Amino acid sequence: MELDRSLSGLWQVLCDAFAELVAPTRCGGCDRQGELFCERCRAGLVAAYDPTRACPRCGAPHGALVCTECAQAEFTFSQTLVLGVLDGALANAVVIMKDSGEERLATELGALLAARIAGHWSGWADAVAYVPVTDAARRRRGFDQGRRIAGAVAARLQLPRGHFLKRPHSTDLRMLNREQRQAEVAVSFQPGPDLPKMSHYPQVLLIDDVFTTGATAEVCSQMLIGAGATEIRVACLARTM
Repeated sequence: MELDRSLSGLWQVLCDAFAELVAPTRCGGCDRQGELFCERCRAGLVAAYDPTRACPRCGAPHGALVCTECAQAEFTFSQTLVLGVLDGALANAVVIMKDSGEERLATELGALLAARIAGHWSGWADAVAYVPVTDAARRRRGFDQGRRIAGAVAARLQLPRGHFLKRPHSTDLRMLNREQRQAEVAVSFQPGPDLPKMSHYPQVLLIDDVFTTGATAEVCSQMLIGAGATEIRVACLARTM
């Protein structure tokens, strides 16, 4: 059995080396060969988005004092933290992750998000939840990017990741406003197998890929609070402008 595992590991190394030779790893942000998300693109994220100037409620990049994005909104979740705005290298990476099925980028970006969370909310959370993709999207992409991002965050922060929510179906939300989005997503989510355990995790970190109006995070937060959580904070890869 040990020999079989050794041979299996060697075969995987050889397969990975061959794949790298045929299709070298390129940066999801700028397409430069070498890394999944290169140092230049990482530096660009830091320069383009300052969490201390952002709105603490919705993550809008310039709303620390007065936020016009969420001034009229009522949220169940208490705070939002994002990696950057949905533009440039980060936008490219998110598109490649979702539309090209680049699962490794979800882990890479999740680790970057985890570092940001550790820098601002260190020691706060009891568990990590995530906004799941629909069954159709998971079949199309071959993975659930929300689960993969949350896995990277949970591993870095040494927290349990729960399957608290399910999303069997959904409609295209891109052309809808906040109220329309909330009405649509309200019927899209169902309890996941771990939701009955929610009362054991009072402070929950909810992970998603993109924050637009907050409607999806709001519906998910309502379900988590209703199941026994006491506070929800949202962390996303990107915030739309």
